[in-house]
Parts: sequence; structure tokens; C-alpha cells
Amino acid sequence: MPQPVSVAPSETERFWQEFAARHWEQRPLSLPAAPVQLDVEEEELLNALSQAADRGNRSAAGSGLPRVVVTVDGRTQPIDTRPFLPLPQDDYLDDYLARVDERMREHEWSVAVSGLHAVSAPLWDRAKRLSDDVYRCTGTRVAGRVDMDTFIGRYTSTNVGVHTDHAGNFGFTVRGRKTLLTWPPECAEQVPQHTADYASARGLADVLVGVPGALTYFPSRQLHVGESPDAVAVNVNIAFFTRNDPAALVVDAVGALLARTRADGADPGASNPHDIPPAAAAALRALASLPGPELEDVVWERHMRVVTSGGLGVGRPAESAAPVPRDARVRLHDDVVVRQRLLADGRRAVAAQGHTLKVADHPQVEAAVAALADGDTLDLAGWESRADTAAVPLLHAALLRLVGWRAVEVEAAVSATARTTERVL
Repeated sequence: MPQPVSVAPSETERFWQEFAARHWEQRPLSLPAAPVQLDVEEEELLNALSQAADRGNRSAAGSGLPRVVVTVDGRTQPIDTRPFLPLPQDDYLDDYLARVDERMREHEWSVAVSGLHAVSAPLWDRAKRLSDDVYRCTGTRVAGRVDMDTFIGRYTSTNVGVHTDHAGNFGFTVRGRKTLLTWPPECAEQVPQHTADYASARGLADVLVGVPGALTYFPSRQLHVGESPDAVAVNVNIAFFTRNDPAALVVDAVGALLARTRADGADPGASNPHDIPPAAAAALRALASLPGPELEDVVWERHMRVVTSGGLGVGRPAESAAPVPRDARVRLHDDVVVRQRLLADGRRAVAAQGHTLKVADHPQVEAAVAALADGDTLDLAGWESRADTAAVPLLHAALLRLVGWRAVEVEAAVSATARTTERVL
């Protein structure tokens, strides 16, 4: 997989050191030729947009991602977004852009798609790599989520006008030219907001220019607006949201457990006007009966979705995987985080790449996963020779899922004949 960093490590490290000291959550940055790139291939972006066009993909892992917003002449359209996304006849990004721009030649238009990483494994990898680099250079994760989105179109200004997202934003331009105007929060009273009529504040703005090969960044508290009036621009952004509800994990976990009780199936019939509705009463009874350890397990699983994905909050789109050979050597990929937990129901949960798998608990499986998490290489033939027969299928079931999530790399065993040949050579 191409890596976001495509220059000499020393230059990259100098960039990150200066970025952490001078720009992260402090001031905007605009570099016409940047030492850090996402290197998003046009085919990858087109494929991700095609996946977003399929409504069946807009609920990955219960996240509601990706999300699509289409605007025409500055107004969000309550219409079918399908014609504004790639169609089967759009073989290349050029075909897609030309078709939509020709359709909208008398109008300004934009297509915003957030959560691209939820439907594209290559884009998930790129977003996580940048998130890991930011964490490494700044020493902290943002409280909220990390998102990969794209903004495509030809427009005088972003449809919502000047606004604040509460997200630090890295911008990479794939096509065209996009201008970003940003203002520090101290200028809020002087900058008209939620309107395209901001000409009076233009002279106060920092101007960031996005072109292919460039990098733009602005902190989470900056007011900003985008412009691409002359030709279609295509931007891919990685946004680091700084706001988060500390109770959200618990609320989500409670909601998931209550859904299993089918509390909403209670008879909603007539009740005393002084009573709460019967369905709500049933939900309250179900809530009171929720066991604490089970609730903790669900909270842990949702937390691990964030921790092991670098903040992306959804699992890496799974790939097909073959069973791991029983004489192979297995180790984690360098950028992978693995966590495990013994659940209240007696099973063992293993979290990686934004996913969680659950298998019957066994101390030797626990030890093997811990060794992988510590960076060790697991020689399966040697491990199996010492393992209980019950532990072997459990570990292989876990490894099958980990391979599909690109959590582990598998090195085939070298035969005795090959080893002899190597020694002779």
C-alpha cells in the first residue's frame, strides 16, 4: 500500500517537528509543495465514491457512514444524490467530473462525502497513518473522532458560508484549485457567519491555497470558508474533531443493549394520563435489569473501535482472507494496535483495526494474542506443538479475522530443502 509519507524521513521529521511546535491547534499552514502527502490514487477515490453511491453501504458498522450532501446554487438538495456520484459508465475520475459539470453547467454545485474511510480499505489506511503521525508528533489524540472526507465541485463559496467545524483540518487537493479563507476566533465579531456575504472580512483572512501537491491546515477553532468558482476542484481532507460527549459511549452502549430487549415492542395502548407511556415504562424496566459487567463490555468494545482505529471510529473494511498455514510465522503490522478483554459471558474479545472478534476463552490463546500485541513473532508450528488441542482452532479462527482486517502479516514457512539451499548459497 502506498504510504502517505513519500519523501526522505529526515525531511518528514523536520516537517512534523515544526508543525507540532508552530501550527497544531495554533495557526493555519499553506505549503505549495508539502513533504507529507496522502498519495490518494484517482481510481481509489472513484471507487470509494462509487461505494458511497450505494445506499446499502451508508451504515458501515452502525456508524451511518459515509454521508453524502449535494448542493446546487448554494442550497442543500433534498433530492436523489445518485446522479451526482459516479455511475457505472464513469470509468475514470475525468468521466465522472465532466458528466456532472456538464449537467450543472448553468449552476454552481458541490458534493461533500464524509466517512470515505468506512467503505475503502486503502483510504482507511491512509487516514489512520496520518492520524498516527499527528499523534506521534503532538503526543495527544483529539477527544473527538477522525474523519476522511472529500469536497468536489465548482462553487463561489461553501454552501453554509463562513463557519466553524470544531475540527483541525488537513487538506489535500487532487484536482483543480481550492482557496480557503480562515480567520482566528478572535475575529468572530468582525466576520459575517453562515452567509456567503463575507467580502467585508476578506482582508482579515489568512488565505490557504490548495492545488495538487500542496498541503493546507487550519486549527479546529478557525472560522473558514472554501472557494472554487472557476473550475471543478477535488479535495480530500482529514479532519480531527476536538469535541466529544464523555457520556456518548455509555449512552450508545445502553441503547444497543436495550435494543436487544425489544422494549419498543410493548403495547403502546391507552394509559393513565399521569403515567409514562407503556413502551417507555418497559424500556425503563429493561434498563434497570441491565447487568453492569455486560454494559461495561459493550462500552469497552465501542471504545476499542476508536482506540484501535486511530480515532476513525469504524473498522477497516474487511478483505477476503485465506486460513493461515499451520507452519507459518505471524506478527502484527507495525501500525496496528491490539487489545483484549475477558467478557462477562466467558468469551475472550480481541480488538484490532476498529473491529472486535470474540472466541471461547483459553489461557494459551490469551498468551498468544498478548505476545503478538507486544511485537513478538509467533511461530505457529512451535506454538501448536506446545498448545492444547482445544486452543489451536480458537487461535486460527482469530487469525483468520485478523488477516482479513490487515492486522497481521503472515510469513510462509521455509522448507528444510530451501533452508539447506540458502546455507549452500
